[in-house]
This record gives sequence, structure tokens and C-alpha cells, in this order.
Amino acid sequence: MWIDTHCHIHMEDDPLELAQDAFRADVEALICIGTDVISSQKALGLASTIESAIREGASNLPRAYSTIGLHPHDAANKGMIGVEGIAHLASENAPSRIGNLVGIGECGLDYYYEHSPREEQRKALISQIELARRYDLTLVIHTRDAWDDTFAVLRENPLPDKVLFHCFTGDREIASKVLELGAFLSFSGIITFKNAEEIREAARYTPLDRILIETDSPYLAPVPYRGKRNVPAFVGIIGEFMAGLKKMSVSEFSEATISAAKECFSLK
Repeated sequence: MWIDTHCHIHMEDDPLELAQDAFRADVEALICIGTDVISSQKALGLASTIESAIREGASNLPRAYSTIGLHPHDAANKGMIGVEGIAHLASENAPSRIGNLVGIGECGLDYYYEHSPREEQRKALISQIELARRYDLTLVIHTRDAWDDTFAVLRENPLPDKVLFHCFTGDREIASKVLELGAFLSFSGIITFKNAEEIREAARYTPLDRILIETDSPYLAPVPYRGKRNVPAFVGIIGEFMAGLKKMSVSEFSEATISAAKECFSLK
């Protein structure tokens, strides 16, 4: 069994079908990740819909959880379509964990595209760190071409108990810095790509109790589906590949990543 700790099926046309396909592929749970106010609302809604169906007797769906957050691409958004809107969603949903809300993010710094000014990204990240602390939620970090500044922000601000670097793309040295923060690392289909040896070395270095796996669907499909639409049902491909890297049986690695995911997100 597997847990897909980062997917965006709530933004797809066929989310329930994708969830059912995932269940048939031995995915026991998935986490729908918000990237702005609208997607965060949809993540909450899909998780609630799936959980309601399970309570009513559905036996063909994985457990579903959600996060709410403002991606660095949209960090310049103001008011209720920006951080203020995420804060409002948190105040309305976090106390009762509506939609099985388990995290804030994905949020962070992205200097590859810089769709928002760097200072706006930094402010949005700090605000969401504060939200994660206030509501005791896991902080889900997105960072691209911004390692130094990301670490600087995280060291300068009090953090929530649980921090996760999603879709980890750093090398062993960067992984060690993440681990020094007490954070978790999540690996995506990128780890199966031919040119990803530095990421594979980081995965070999990372202790099992800090490793999560994700699809980031519909993006970053693993080999042999690279370039095609990614889906949560593919998370097992990543898990099996990483079990080989760690020289473990698939079942042992599966148990370890499920345990780490439950610890990281306080899943019940």
C-alpha cells in the first residue's frame, strides 16, 4: 500500500475516477494540495466528498486529506485571493479539520519563473509559516532555485512542529540541511529520470523515517510515463523504484513511507 502525499486531482475533470484508480493501485490515502484560494477550496471539498462517501459505505476509494496554501507563483495576489484568503480558509476550516485539513501550502520561493516578485514571495511564505504554527498544521514547502533564501526564512522564523519539502530536487548536501531543520523530504517521479542521480543520492542518504513519496499529479509522471499525464495510481512506481535505491523490499519501503507520512501529517 502507498500514500500519495501530494497531488492535485481536485483540479481535474475526473477526480473521483482518479481516486478510484488510485485505490485499485494500492493507494490507501492521498493528500490534495492547495496552491491558491480556489484550488484550496476545491481540495477541501474533494477530501470532504471522498470522506463522506467512505462513511456512507464506499469501499473503492482511498482516504483523502487536504491542504490550503498560496504558491509562490501567486504570492503577489492581494486580499481575499491572496494570503488573506488563505488565512480566512484556515480560520474557517482548521479548528474542526474540515476536509481533513492537514497542512498549509504548498508555499515557498520559486526563483526559476519568478511570476511574483521575490519580496512578495518571502512575505507570503512567512505569513503561511505563521498560519501553520497557529493551527498546528504541517508546512508544505515548494522551493526552486531558491535554496539559500528558503533556508534563511525558515531559520529566521519560528516553525510549526512539522515541515515538509515537497518534490525534493536537491543534492545530498541540501538534504542534510533539510534534515538539520528536522524536516521531511518528499520525492516525486523526477527521481526516476535519467539525469537525476544527485536526487537519487540524496534519497539514499535520507533516513527512512524522513522520506515521503508523491506524484505531484498531473505533473512529473515517472518513467516509463514521463511526459504523459501523471496520476496518483503511479505513486507505487516511485515507491518501487526507491525501494531499489534503498536496497529494501517493496513491502518494507511501503511500510516505512506510510509511517513517515502519518507522522508528518498526523494522519488518522
